[in-house]
Amino acid sequence: MISLWDEHSFWIEMLQDHAYFVRDGLSPNESEYVEIARQFIRLYGELLGELQSIPRQTGYQDSQMIDFSRKAWQVAKSYYDFEGTLQSLRIDNKVNLNLSPTYLNGTLSENQEYLRILSYLVQGQEPVRLSVTQVMDLWLEDQLGHAVLFENLLDPIEVEANIVTQEYKRRFQLYIVQNHHLKNYLRVKQPGFARQQEFIYEVGKTTLEMDHYIRKMVEKYKANTLLNKTNLRFLEHHFPETCYFLASLSYYEPRLQAQVGNCSLSKPSF
Repeated sequence: MISLWDEHSFWIEMLQDHAYFVRDGLSPNESEYVEIARQFIRLYGELLGELQSIPRQTGYQDSQMIDFSRKAWQVAKSYYDFEGTLQSLRIDNKVNLNLSPTYLNGTLSENQEYLRILSYLVQGQEPVRLSVTQVMDLWLEDQLGHAVLFENLLDPIEVEANIVTQEYKRRFQLYIVQNHHLKNYLRVKQPGFARQQEFIYEVGKTTLEMDHYIRKMVEKYKANTLLNKTNLRFLEHHFPETCYFLASLSYYEPRLQAQVGNCSLSKPSF
C-alpha cells in the first residue's frame, strides 16, 4: 500500500526527471525552452523540499496536505501544458528536441495520472483507485517504452544486450494486445476472472524479470562496461516507475506481493 506522502514523492520525482530529460534533449539553441525546463526542475525540487516538512503519516483531510496538493497541481498542470506544447512542435519538426512525439505521449500520460490523483487530493478526498485494466493501459505502455528506449540507447556493439531487450519489447507489445482483449471480456465477465488474474501474474513476473535485467545493465554502466549514449538518471528512472506498477498490480494479484516486497519509489543514486 502506497502512502499519501509516498504518492506525492514518487510523482514529483518522476516529473522532475521528465523535466531533466527535456532539458537534456533540447538543443542549446532552444534557449527559451531550456530555461523553462530548468525552472520546472527548480519548482519540483522546491516541492520535494516542502514535502520533507510534512509528517509522513499526514492524511488526506489535513489542511497542510491539501495546501501542498494545490501547489503541486499548479506546477504539474503548468508542466503538462509545457510538454504538450513541445510535443505539438516536435510533431511538425518545429523544435530541435532529441525526444520523439511518442516518448512525450508516455510522459504526458503519467503527468495526467498525477493530475487525476491531485483532483481528489486538493479537495481532501482519497483518490479513486484505477481499475487493473487502467493500470495496465498506463504502465504496460511505460514498460514497453523503457525497453524501446534502452534498445535505442545501446551502442551497436552491445549485440547481446540488444537481443535480450528486443525480447522484452516483444513481450510487452503482446501484453498490450492481450490487455485490450481481456478488457473487452469485461462486457460479459466480472473483473478478476481466472484468465485475467493469470494475466496479471504473468505481467508482474515479466516486469520483475526485466527490472532485474536493467539492474544488471546499470551495474555494467557504473563499471563502464556497457557502451551507450545515456546517463545514470535516465537509466535509474526505470526503477521507481516499475516499483509503482508492481505495487499497483500486487493490489489486484496477491501472489505478487511477496515478490514485490518493499521496493523503492525513489532512484538509488538520486
